[in-house]
Amino acid sequence: MSIRERLYPGEQELHVLVRHCSDARYVWNLALEQRNLRRRERLQKITCNTQMKELSEARKETWLKEGSAAVQQQALRDLNQAFQNWWNRPDHFGRPTWRKADINEGFAV
Repeated sequence: MSIRERLYPGEQELHVLVRHCSDARYVWNLALEQRNLRRRERLQKITCNTQMKELSEARKETWLKEGSAAVQQQALRDLNQAFQNWWNRPDHFGRPTWRKADINEGFAV
């Protein structure tokens, strides 16, 4: 079950929400690029679990540790669900695509 809410944030909250959106978009695009590269080069299959492990390693060494782990992990789960939907019903769902700033903004917790 999910609940969508419209938020009316103040200045401080807006900064945090924009950061969550950009982190989720970055993780989504990075994970999508990994899957595209592995498919083209016919390397081992990549799963959501392997990408979660790679995210936790990246969080130790990069700027990603400053953001919310829950938001970043949910972006990976959302991408995985998008691929599952596409594989199960390609006539109904399109292949997952890049998220763009100011167009595909959002995050889930």
